[in-house]
Order: sequence, then C-alpha cells, then structure tokens
Amino acid sequence: MKHILMVDDNTTNLKSAAEVLQPFYHLSMAKSGKQALNFLKKNRPDLILMDIFMPEMDGYETVEQIKLNPKTANIPVIFLTADNEHDSEVKGIQMGALDFITKPFEAQSMLGRIEKVLQMEDMRKSILLGNKRDILTDLWKNDYLSQEINKRLKFSDKNAVMMYIGIDGFKEFKKLNGYSNADGVVMSIANVLKNKKVPDSMLGRTDDGGFLVYMPFELSDEEILSFCEELKNDVMVKANEASAGGMRLTVSLSGVKAPWNGTDFETLYSKLKMAMYHLRQTGGDDIHFFVEE
Repeated sequence: MKHILMVDDNTTNLKSAAEVLQPFYHLSMAKSGKQALNFLKKNRPDLILMDIFMPEMDGYETVEQIKLNPKTANIPVIFLTADNEHDSEVKGIQMGALDFITKPFEAQSMLGRIEKVLQMEDMRKSILLGNKRDILTDLWKNDYLSQEINKRLKFSDKNAVMMYIGIDGFKEFKKLNGYSNADGVVMSIANVLKNKKVPDSMLGRTDDGGFLVYMPFELSDEEILSFCEELKNDVMVKANEASAGGMRLTVSLSGVKAPWNGTDFETLYSKLKMAMYHLRQTGGDDIHFFVEE
C-alpha cells in the first residue's frame, strides 16, 4: 500500500481527506510544516499532499526545505489549496509540484489526481532504475552511487564510512569453477549486504566487480571495526557456502572515513582502492582503513 503524508493545519480538512484516502492508502498526517519536516527525518512517503496556506511555515517554504534535502527531494508533491488564482499554481509548478487539488475535496477527483501522480512516479523510477542498478545483484552502479553520495556528503551526512569488499583471487575462481558458480557467489554476497544494511546506508556493485557499502555514522573507531569484522566474516561464510565445493575463498575489506579522508565520492573511492591495493599486496584476507601519510 502506498504511503501518503498529508500536511494541513486544519483538522476538518485532515478528517475529510482521511475518509477518502484511508481505504486505499497508508495515510500519515502533520499539522504544520515543521511537523512534516520532523516526520520526514525518519520516514519516506510515496507522496506528499501539502497545504499552501499555513501559519509560521507555509507550504511553499516547507516544500523548499524538502527539495533542498537530497533524501527527500524526489518525493512527489501535490499542493492543496482553496486559492484558484493562477499565480499560486505557477509558483507551485516552478517549485516542483506535480499537481494541485482544490479544497473542499471532491472524492473521485482527488483519488484520480493522486493515482495519476503515483503512476507517473512509478514510471519515472522504473526508467531511472533500469540504468542505475546492477542486473545480477540489484545493487547500485558506480555512476549512481557517485551522484547520490556526493549530494549526501554536501548537504546532510556529516560523518560517513565507505567500505570496499572484494573476494581474493576471484578471477582465478571464475576460471576454475565457471561463471555460473561465480554468479552464485556474487548473489550470495549481495544478499548478505542487503540483510546487514543499516538505515540510510547505500549498497553498490563497483565497475570492477567489487562491492561497496556507504553509511553515515555516529560510531567510535572500535564500533566501526567491529561492524567491519562481522561483515567480512559473514560475507566469507556465505561466499564459501555458495562456491559449490570449489577453492576456499577469502575476503578483503578496505575502508575510508569522511570527512577525514575526503569530502566527495571520487576522492574517497580513490583512497578506498589504494587501501585495497595495500591489502592485496600483503596477502589479503584482512581489513585495512586508508591512513593519510
């Protein structure tokens, strides 16, 4: 069931909308722009219905804040208004609103407009994701990771850790055991990463066949290392289970931390690969975080 956030300072409007929407959607409500922004810190609805005229922070100001945050910028917005003036619609469209619903609500018109916007959003996501996800694992590709992580490092994530996970000697494994077994190992690793995924993290399959984990953090160095050790061990166990009795596989994990090792994806990824090169030169099967010289 799609999730809709409705923002309106009028309790009567919220109740009227709930009668129409709750049979078809999971509906959350906020009575101010500030409440809506706080709600969006921990939730990501599929659509926002935003009243324009509210005290303290109006709908325009609230949507402006939503669009500035890369984590919420792509949530589609429909403005709710009793104002039929053309200028309001023009301003709303310029801010990225996809439609308007005029109060008082007419049930069938409201449902039709919402469904149309949700269908448009599903089509947009389908087109975008087709070029941004790895076919075998359904993890993000490098280009998308680069764009999104750069946005997050610039606008929202103060501290972050990025890890590269590689199977030692995987090219040799492919030659000896075939691509079918190799794909099984790759998919098993992807499943481990998905199961271990923490809130707000991103998972990727790199251009050279490795795996990337990015996550914002408020952890100590000891807690980060503990997480990496557990992740490395889980990946290695599942990889060997999926290897169909082939050569024993070991795992290397390199890491970098922002902002200490860099404040953009390209810099962090370069140092991540340097740390992985160091691991491979010293035998692999270990964890190594990049150290500035």
